[in-house]
Amino acid sequence: MSPVRDAAGLRAQRRRQHDSLSREHILDAAEHVFARQGFHEATLKEIAQRAEFSVGALYGFFDGKDDLFTKVMERRGSAIVEVIERAVAQGGSATEKLHALVDGQFAYFREHHRFYLLLQRTIGFSWLNFSARIDEASFERYRKAIALEAKIFAEGVASGEFRAADPETMGELFSGIMQAYLAHWILRMDERGNSPVTGAFPLEELHAFVDRAFLREPVG
Repeated sequence: MSPVRDAAGLRAQRRRQHDSLSREHILDAAEHVFARQGFHEATLKEIAQRAEFSVGALYGFFDGKDDLFTKVMERRGSAIVEVIERAVAQGGSATEKLHALVDGQFAYFREHHRFYLLLQRTIGFSWLNFSARIDEASFERYRKAIALEAKIFAEGVASGEFRAADPETMGELFSGIMQAYLAHWILRMDERGNSPVTGAFPLEELHAFVDRAFLREPVG
């Protein structure tokens, strides 16, 4: 390959990397603004200012506010499904997988707490509103997450580790427990990322609560 082609290829690669970083930076800014303002109150001007882009430049990456919101939901929603998939796929007992699920979801939403706040703004703090308040693709990711969690519960029921109950219902109940804890924890976060819930109801207590809710009671 000639030096000219090598240089052109390198420039193209750098441009793709720059575009990818710019796109992620805009998505981060949009997530922050949507979480703070809500979808309807947020404006492209606010998002552009936070991202340090012009409004016109945003249109080089996204079609508008609706597209930005959809892409924010897609990015984080797909990532949390991957967290659940890793817990399901790991070795060990169903109980160990369930606790990996607790740790994985807590760690993810603690790191990306603005996305959690955005979710709560979108669904109005009621997961019963989920299908009515988000786009179809996001709802399908939610259903996939519940189905993956149900696999862990089905495994635990079959092995005798968990109570004999419907795995999908247990998955829904588990999701409700996690959302309640996350809401309590994240809504009390300070600017340094700490929450008083850590002292009042530490993560270890959540693990114990999950055990009491789903594990089969020992005989005798």
